[in-house]
Amino acid sequence: MKLLTAAGDRLRRADGLPAVLDAACDAFEDILAIIGAYEDTTTSIATAIVFLQAATQAANGRDAALFAPSLPPRSLCPRPATGPPERETTDDITTAVAGLGRLLASRLAATATTAAAAADRAACRDAARYARRVSDLLAGEDP
Repeated sequence: MKLLTAAGDRLRRADGLPAVLDAACDAFEDILAIIGAYEDTTTSIATAIVFLQAATQAANGRDAALFAPSLPPRSLCPRPATGPPERETTDDITTAVAGLGRLLASRLAATATTAAAAADRAACRDAARYARRVSDLLAGEDP
C-alpha cells in the first residue's frame, strides 16, 4: 500500500507540532481514501461495517486535528496526484490501516505531551484517541 506507507513515512519524519499535525491530517485523509475505495467491494457485511466504523473514527480524528491552533493554514508538504488505488486483499488493507492508526496514535499522543497550548494538547489527545479506535477496530479489538 504505497499511499499508506508514504503517509507513515511522512508522519515518522515530521518534526515539531505543526508538521505532525499536518502529516496526521493527511494520514487520516489517506485512511479515508483507502477505506472508501474498498468498503463497497467487500463481500462480507461484517467487514463492510468494520470499515465504515473505522472510516468514521478516521474522520473524527482528522476533524480533531483540524481544531489544533498550530495546524498550518496550508499543507507543509503538497500531496502528489494519485491514481486509482492498488488492488490489495482485505487483510492487507486491514493490516496497513491498523498499523497507520497505531503510528498516528503514538505520534499524536507523544506530541500532546510537548505542546505548549492547551488547545493543541487537547486536539492531539483527541485525534490520538480516534486513531487508536481505528487500529483497534481493524485489529478486531473492542475499542
